[in-house]
Amino acid sequence: MMTRSVQPLVNGNIEVTIPIYIRREGTRVFMNKNSENDKTEDGELSPLRRRVIMGFQLLDKWEKNPLLSSTALAEEETMDRSLLCKIMSLANLAPDIVEGIMSDPPAFDFSVKKIFSHRLPADWNEQRKFLGLPEKDYTAK
Repeated sequence: MMTRSVQPLVNGNIEVTIPIYIRREGTRVFMNKNSENDKTEDGELSPLRRRVIMGFQLLDKWEKNPLLSSTALAEEETMDRSLLCKIMSLANLAPDIVEGIMSDPPAFDFSVKKIFSHRLPADWNEQRKFLGLPEKDYTAK
């Protein structure tokens, strides 16, 4: 079983790995914590969980092709460019917020509407303030 890991990077950033397995059955998407072959249903993904995962997938796709414009990526994904940018901004959520959204049961009760109601701040403590959470010390130790 994989575990959560936190690593300080050379550039001062922090890399956080939150292990989950995503499986699809038709149009339904499920999240499992144990293994990708585990057939127990931990639950169908909420709209927010889907968008967080999609945000990381889109960012990864964009980083792999630096010549791809956001407009071209939006067209490729058949979505509006403004929605694409909002979804991709979820990849910049503080690691503990992402972990809380992906935990079972979710540690936070945020809706997609709440998060997309205003532009999501880049600063993690500003995100916490925007979402009504207390400040946290994010310095690498």
